[in-house]
Amino acid sequence: MGWALIIFFSALLIIGVPIAVAMGFSSMLVCLLFNTYPTLAIVHRLAGGIDSYVLISIPFFILAGEIMNTGGITTRIFNFANLVVGKVPGGMAHTNVLASIIFSGMSGSAVADTGGLGMIEMKAMTDKGYDREFSAAVTCASATIGPIIPPSIPMIVYGAMAEVSVGALFLGGVLPGLLMGVSVMIIIFFISKKRKYPTREHIVFQEGLEICRQAILPLLTPIIVIGGILTGIVTPTEAAIIASFYAFFLSIYYKEITLAKLIRMLENTAINSGTILFIIASATSFSWVLSVEGIPQRVTEFILSLTQQPFVILILLNIILLIMGMFIEGLSILTIIVPFLLPLVNAVGIDPVHMGVMVVLNVMIGLSTPPVGMSLFVINKIANVEMRNLYKEIMPLIIPLIIVLLLVTYVPQISVFLPQLLMN
Repeated sequence: MGWALIIFFSALLIIGVPIAVAMGFSSMLVCLLFNTYPTLAIVHRLAGGIDSYVLISIPFFILAGEIMNTGGITTRIFNFANLVVGKVPGGMAHTNVLASIIFSGMSGSAVADTGGLGMIEMKAMTDKGYDREFSAAVTCASATIGPIIPPSIPMIVYGAMAEVSVGALFLGGVLPGLLMGVSVMIIIFFISKKRKYPTREHIVFQEGLEICRQAILPLLTPIIVIGGILTGIVTPTEAAIIASFYAFFLSIYYKEITLAKLIRMLENTAINSGTILFIIASATSFSWVLSVEGIPQRVTEFILSLTQQPFVILILLNIILLIMGMFIEGLSILTIIVPFLLPLVNAVGIDPVHMGVMVVLNVMIGLSTPPVGMSLFVINKIANVEMRNLYKEIMPLIIPLIIVLLLVTYVPQISVFLPQLLMN
């Protein structure tokens, strides 16, 4: 029955059925055909999959990102990032990366990063004379960092499915996310020097002070969110709610929000949240059937029969996850792969926080990897550039991300140092 489930699921994917529907339908189908388990059990698993306190944080982080994009907060963050790194060769491209790092520490969503801040970043770069293809590539690469820097919706999903502390996963993503940003900025520096891209104009002292004053309240958001979680004052779910209300009050303070905008933001939040939770619900029923049939254990036994060396197993996982990331949306990958990973992680003795950071990092890089990384097609649609030119520009930026991935994979302390230090 377990292998029939995989065959039905694969067949549905081949004919173009959405992944969430394919997982839920194939689970129901095998129960109906084989009559091994009551179909009511699948319904219970569908409902139980999203009956989790930590998952409540997802719509609130998405809402926070929506409010920040509409309420003028992203513009102030971008101006501050430009003030900090704009004078470095390729300054606007560095601003793109730094702004993504700051903003991702507030919204928790790559969708919010690309859809809101990404548009601002691309327009600013092209207006200053940067090639449109290079601007699109930098925006795509910088958006990859978003789900690594806390808060992170993919890590919330992984934590809920793997029963790993979300706070520990958030902390585990800090150093890898910063390494990703620095490594991309190093490549941008050399490319910009070669192409003689411009830096920002001189900003007088008073103007710089005004930019800092405008940005100080938005910059407090990640401190409130992460600081609250670390000190134990709030849970990740409560931090997401606080982030949403704080962003809402900032938008009112800046007088850049209207009732029509608020309604549109709530609609977008409902749609995006519903999509994510539907994927999780379907994946829960799918993984339950796999688990009771012992498929993850059999896969683990097969891999361990080939090799028991963690070094080899980790490189195999990286290859598989990168390839999957090129074809499948990130959250779908997590919901599919986590049930298979857990027995393997336990058998080999890999730290679950280390594995969670590594998996999310793989998935995000895969989304921006040619030839079929999904983020490339999103950016291509926004930027309206030739895909082959986008491939050419993104590849030099993917290389440092892969190097960071290998470092995180084989130097676990990069991802577990802060959780061990601050959360014991």
